[in-house]
Amino acid sequence: MNEEFQQQFKQNLSTVMEAMPIDLSFSVWAIVAGILFSTVGWYLYRHGKKNVNPRNVYSGLALMIYPYFVSGALYTWVIGLLICGYVFYWWD
Repeated sequence: MNEEFQQQFKQNLSTVMEAMPIDLSFSVWAIVAGILFSTVGWYLYRHGKKNVNPRNVYSGLALMIYPYFVSGALYTWVIGLLICGYVFYWWD
């Protein structure tokens, strides 16, 4: 009974995964990058609000939000580093 249940469960799960329109494959490095850049974004957002610097506020929001819309570790790292480079270049 237990083996039959496991086989049926695996079959149903694979059917559901094939029918899903989104890709649920995650990279550990993409998750690490998302957490890292979201933390930096949170700091920039708070720093920008405290010092009334809209550039840092918007850059911080971008760093916190973009990892949700980017797939792949390489793109996550590249976009995060570009936004951080922009902030570093214009830092007051």
